[in-house]
Amino acid sequence: MDDPAIDATIYARMPYFLAVCETLSFSRAAERMGIAQPALSRSIRQLEERLGYRLFERSTRRVSLTPSGEVLYAGAREALLRLGEAISRSDKMAQGLCGTLMIGYSTFATAGPMSDLIIVFRQKHPDVKVGLRLLASSEQLAALAAGTIDLGFMMSNIVTSDQEDRAFSCEPLVALVSDSHPLAARRWVMLADLERTPFVVGSFGRWRGFRALIDEVALRNSVLLEVSEEADDLPVLLQLVRSGFGWTILDASFVPTLPPGIVALPLKWGGTLCVSLAWQRSNASPLLERFIRVADDFSASRSS
Repeated sequence: MDDPAIDATIYARMPYFLAVCETLSFSRAAERMGIAQPALSRSIRQLEERLGYRLFERSTRRVSLTPSGEVLYAGAREALLRLGEAISRSDKMAQGLCGTLMIGYSTFATAGPMSDLIIVFRQKHPDVKVGLRLLASSEQLAALAAGTIDLGFMMSNIVTSDQEDRAFSCEPLVALVSDSHPLAARRWVMLADLERTPFVVGSFGRWRGFRALIDEVALRNSVLLEVSEEADDLPVLLQLVRSGFGWTILDASFVPTLPPGIVALPLKWGGTLCVSLAWQRSNASPLLERFIRVADDFSASRSS
């Protein structure tokens, strides 16, 4: 064959070739393919002419493959198996049953039910790979827009009109003080009790959404919070509290995981911190939709 490209003539006749290989009978192969035997014989002859060599040895009693035919059959059968596997994977992808789902999550989602949801999703869809990236809520917005994550667990107050979202969890805010703090023995506190005392909080660059929420709570309570220290991550922030550098605010989901030396005090009229599951409006892949359905069922089961 002069032309190395596999053209439409070869592609179109390969099913007939494979049928003859598997039956070693032109009549049975024609019956399997649902065509007349002369038409099948003509297709095989045209295939041999296009290739430039014989594929079958024919006699009145039997049909057998030539050495060249055997090589072509082995390769074509393997290719057909790979094609079947590719179609199966493609079908699963179209239904959202396989692929990779990239999920962003903020610090405020880690102590909530997010992990349980992901475990439930993986159990239901074991062929889906889930990638997790720790990102501040504001960083998740940028990652959603850039397409580097498919969805995110972020603070509800930072979600914009570019995203669809589902309220996922809400927890009351609590004040965290060291166990040596003068108010540590109280059953609850108000923000006014802590006004003008050293306040430690996450840095604005990474905790922008949380800082906006705290500013709103402070404004609602007519309280001025004096920030004395900032930290980029939660472990450092908690160490500052435990060491007595100041007090801070978190949501109640973190209370069970607090290290020794820190006391959580319910914050009266402090409000709540809500986490939403959010994704870009333009992203409506079957895999994303399947995750959202599982999340909806998960949330419904928790509230029932």
